[in-house]
Amino acid sequence: MTGTEVGLGLVSLKMAAALLLILGLIFLAFALLKRYGLAARLQGRTTSALRIEERISLGPRKQLVVVRFLNKLLVLGVTDTNINLIAEHQADHEPTPDFQTALDHESRENPSS
Repeated sequence: MTGTEVGLGLVSLKMAAALLLILGLIFLAFALLKRYGLAARLQGRTTSALRIEERISLGPRKQLVVVRFLNKLLVLGVTDTNINLIAEHQADHEPTPDFQTALDHESRENPSS
């Protein structure tokens, strides 16, 4: 083998390694976007009838989610295997300032719940 053949082989190997590294970074970025819901949050900024208002993690793979569907707020308990409706509230047209305020308001209106 001559020096030119070894040089070309080394350059080809470096180029393949760089391509694999770039592809790995792209797949990692997509996995992180999917895992942490950044893509869903970006999609939520568009106008749609269904929107996630608030999300609270209760533990690994367990969370409470407040979803606005048209003029209703739905509080959902979400796990890996189930989605349960916990509460439903007729919403104003303006979004609720935060989750704690909505819970306080709901508990004042329905103390027996």
